[in-house]
Amino acid sequence: MSLETTLMTAALALLAFLLPSVAANLLRDQCIARGKLRAILFLPGLWIGYLLAAAVAIAAFNMCRIYLPAMQGSFAWIGIAFLMLFVFRSQINRFRVRIADNDNLPNQNTASASFRLGWQAFRPSLIIALWAVLLQLSDSLTNSAILSQEIALPLAVAALVAPLIQLALAERSARKLRAFRKVYQASHKPRTRFIASRAVTAGYRKIAA
Repeated sequence: MSLETTLMTAALALLAFLLPSVAANLLRDQCIARGKLRAILFLPGLWIGYLLAAAVAIAAFNMCRIYLPAMQGSFAWIGIAFLMLFVFRSQINRFRVRIADNDNLPNQNTASASFRLGWQAFRPSLIIALWAVLLQLSDSLTNSAILSQEIALPLAVAALVAPLIQLALAERSARKLRAFRKVYQASHKPRTRFIASRAVTAGYRKIAA
């Protein structure tokens, strides 16, 4: 596999890992509530989940390449449609989640929280997205016996780098989400008025008067 293909595979896989997800939201909540230094302890769970998802995607790609070579073109088109849906759904769900505070985080130790992060990271939608990415690059891949190792390297690098980026951007993501909710959520409710920077309904406003 050429250097250009390797870099493209790593970049596309990294984008798939960095899309908004439940696992990324959990890591963000832990970072906001406990701080970045303590949130580092939860990274191994994400790493394991992402690496397992990449391994399953590589296995599925190899099975299609070996046993269903004539169907790779059809699968590639299906993969494009799924990638578009995957990106669209991730962006839509991005502003539907809530930011957990110290008082409403699950009371879990580090091991339990890491396991939960890993379990959420190992999700079918991510596996299919990575499989679809590999299908788009199938024409650039060789048929060598070490193809799995060549594909595994860029996906593994992306899986290890993605949680670090998510952790680094956790506070910024939380600020953007809070700003979005403050500006749009309350103001778009029907019959809502702002009094002293708080949104109350018109009925409550009459009672308060």
